[in-house]
Amino acid sequence: MRFYIAAFLLLANLQLAAQQFGGNPSSLKWQQINTDTVRVIFPQGLGQTGERVANIVTYLNRYTRQSIGNKERKVSIVLQNQTMESNGYVALGPFRSEFYLTPPPTSFDLGSMNWAEQLSLHEYRHVLQNMNFRQGVSKVASWLGGELGQAAATNIAVPNWFWEGDAVTMETALSEQGRGRLPAFFDGFRALSLANKDYRYMKIRGGSYKDFTPDHYPLGYLMSVYGRDHFGTTFWKDVTRDAVRYRNVFYPMSRAMKRRTGMNVTSFYHTTINYYDSIWNAWAQRPEITPVRTVSPKEKVFTSYKYMYPAGNHDFVVLKGSWNKIPAFYLLHPDGAEQLLTYPGIVYDDYFSYRNNRIVWAAARFDARWSWKELSVIRVYDRNTGHTHTITARGKYFSPDINNDGSKIIATTVDPDGKYGLQLINAQTGDIEKVLPNPDNLYFANPRFNSREDGVIAATRDKHGRMALTEQSLATGTITNLSDFSFNTIGAPAIYGDTAYFTAGGKDVNNVYAMTLSDRKVYQVTDRPNSVLFAAPAQDSLLFSEFTDKGYKLFQSSLSASNWKPADLTVRSNSAWLNPEFHEGGNVLNKVPHDSLSVEKYRKTTGFFNFHSWVPTFNDPEYSINLLGNNVLNTTSTSIGYTYNSNEGTSDIGASFMYGGWFPWLGTGVDYTINKSGLTSKGQRVYWNQLSWHAGVTVPLNLSSGLYGRSLTFSSNYYIQQLYADGLRFRVNPQQYTSTALVFSNQRLRATQNIYSHFGQYLALQYNSSIGSLRGNQFYGRFDLSLPGLSKNHSLVLQAAYQRHDTLGNYSFTDRFVYARGYNIPFYNRIYKLGANYHFPLWYPDWGFAQILYIRRVRANAFFDYSRANDYIRKVDNYYRSTGGELYLDTKLGNTIPFTFGMRVSYLLDPDPVDNAKARVDFIIPLQQLFSY
Repeated sequence: MRFYIAAFLLLANLQLAAQQFGGNPSSLKWQQINTDTVRVIFPQGLGQTGERVANIVTYLNRYTRQSIGNKERKVSIVLQNQTMESNGYVALGPFRSEFYLTPPPTSFDLGSMNWAEQLSLHEYRHVLQNMNFRQGVSKVASWLGGELGQAAATNIAVPNWFWEGDAVTMETALSEQGRGRLPAFFDGFRALSLANKDYRYMKIRGGSYKDFTPDHYPLGYLMSVYGRDHFGTTFWKDVTRDAVRYRNVFYPMSRAMKRRTGMNVTSFYHTTINYYDSIWNAWAQRPEITPVRTVSPKEKVFTSYKYMYPAGNHDFVVLKGSWNKIPAFYLLHPDGAEQLLTYPGIVYDDYFSYRNNRIVWAAARFDARWSWKELSVIRVYDRNTGHTHTITARGKYFSPDINNDGSKIIATTVDPDGKYGLQLINAQTGDIEKVLPNPDNLYFANPRFNSREDGVIAATRDKHGRMALTEQSLATGTITNLSDFSFNTIGAPAIYGDTAYFTAGGKDVNNVYAMTLSDRKVYQVTDRPNSVLFAAPAQDSLLFSEFTDKGYKLFQSSLSASNWKPADLTVRSNSAWLNPEFHEGGNVLNKVPHDSLSVEKYRKTTGFFNFHSWVPTFNDPEYSINLLGNNVLNTTSTSIGYTYNSNEGTSDIGASFMYGGWFPWLGTGVDYTINKSGLTSKGQRVYWNQLSWHAGVTVPLNLSSGLYGRSLTFSSNYYIQQLYADGLRFRVNPQQYTSTALVFSNQRLRATQNIYSHFGQYLALQYNSSIGSLRGNQFYGRFDLSLPGLSKNHSLVLQAAYQRHDTLGNYSFTDRFVYARGYNIPFYNRIYKLGANYHFPLWYPDWGFAQILYIRRVRANAFFDYSRANDYIRKVDNYYRSTGGELYLDTKLGNTIPFTFGMRVSYLLDPDPVDNAKARVDFIIPLQQLFSY
């Protein structure tokens, strides 16, 4: 039973996670490199990148299978060059991978490797996992449910920490860097160790709304490496083979581990963490640790202070964000008081710069129609006026810096064709004054004006992924290496006189380093137990942010050059645990051949239907089972299946098709509905079946900017339907009508603990109207408004809904009205409802049992519904008023799947005319929340 429930929910979850349907501009031309191993699909002009990806994954397929298996299956890899996110994924349904080609703006979290090469190493490991996990029960699941059936079975059998931990292991084992060699990658677990926090395995897996827990990437890597070191390179191949075959139906992965180690997954986790704890604690207890004074105020919830700058009078400008407040810029006073300045809003990179009362950052912008096309603008906040304004037109900017008089801005730019560089921008007009030359296509992270403002100092990475501190002249464009290139990550430079302070990963944690620019000597300034993110020198002290179990906290130390230690960042000074022996052949990027491969046109019609999975879905009141199809570019969506409508008691067999490659989505479909019903003028219910065909257009628009995620969707469809019934004559048959809808959502950003947005609106309007002499129509409208409650995590949600339909009886349109809670569906020709909801958290238990259900939050909602329905036959208005409460449990099912359920107690202030009930208890599974976030 546990397997089927989890598989059922995971299939729905995987379907809802479909990526960016119809997101690329229709003008984009696609090409491909098609071999027996891989089909790499990419926009025109990226042939060199596509060729490199194809060569790498072909090599990986041939020579790096020892620890995963030898099963073969060709995969499609799509290179996305329009997005500004640094990401990638592999998915089944359909089987493909997508690489988001924009490199990470900083190097501490993901590294500095050539981004396409790192994605190839990491994501192709997921490809090999999916190939080799199709065994036993998981293979049967693929026969029954298609690719998403296999995905459900394997994701239940193999926890997400292994999928990602094993991939991080391989990106580290097969390169000179990888996340396994980045000190900041382990900051979370190291912070828990230093704070003596020993959480249960279920809490680490399920997460928490009250305590910080690292995600499954470092968890999986630590367990992966520990297993390899102690039980052999093929240990995990053997364990996962047993798990996906379901050699044990219950806890297949844990049982497989226990057979080979004597430890189940919980014991294995604690053994792993205890091993690393001893290393981290020994590091933190060294006598040379830099003494500090805590500067940031003590907070009750997880709060981070990142990137701070001196602002005069011993004040600092900081970026502060917490789990109950969205990130904002604050002025931090010496006494700990904080003054809100402004909000950065939606960003791709939270880095910002400050100089002489001006804050500058890159804010996210989006193309209204094409969801893959992401952009940014440079924004400036002026403390003198209190105003924020946009400087530039839409582009692809990261990490801007502003000069002292506020006239110039320097920013990193990334072009869709893979070209990087720096642009000098006029801060008054937004005009690009100069595009600095970049013949070697270096990537400049966190550029800063030097003290003379005639050059730019940046943490720079080359095409091999090595990093150095460089300076580029604004006058001549000449690039000077201030340090030698190496695979040690560096970033976030701060220029103070003739010294450049920066953060680097030269040892087991990231620390502050300094370079005296006159002689280019490098010194280690701090020696801390956990990683430093950013440092701000100010007179005789150094302020820096360091990661703790409560977030990034501000610490202050003395700034005395006599305590600095000479450092050489061209060599690795890490402990052995940061550079383990993987027995996988070492760096392969230098071994991969540069074979010239044939580039061909890729037709957008390739795999137009491409059926891949059977999937159940819920969209109350409709429940469906569908055969799904999507092409690899995700511009087509096909569905054939069965739907049951619980409001109407109808069954529907239908097929639909949507094409999203043009500006409007074009859709069509056919349905045969059984057991439709309606009331005659005498109050008798009659039943019929109907055959329907429809076609229409949908225009989805993304209007997000600033603090708000906004969407506007307009759709219009034409329907023709033939009705069939014994002994019934319809006034019009076939029936024809149009259905037009508009949905608008505007939601302010939410913090982690916020249940709903503190200010948001949701508007849905739909009008159905007949075509022909016999008339019929229906109008539906709904408006939701969310407001802040009495506490930071409380929300007041007000609702209004209205629906009316004609009384002629010619047409019966689909009913999607949400009725007053506790009542049966009333008889009416028009109805409205007003609702008030007050949502608030009750408890963060962080408790679970048997690795099945883990409860992260218990929350409640007190509600009142007022509804009035007009009975046009009896010519009276009937009232439906109810009040009560709802209790929700926000959980993780199987430690993986977010799952909310609860119960509702409704007290009916007016009798229900159907059964005369006074109260009702319902169990609820809100698979769709009140708002679309």
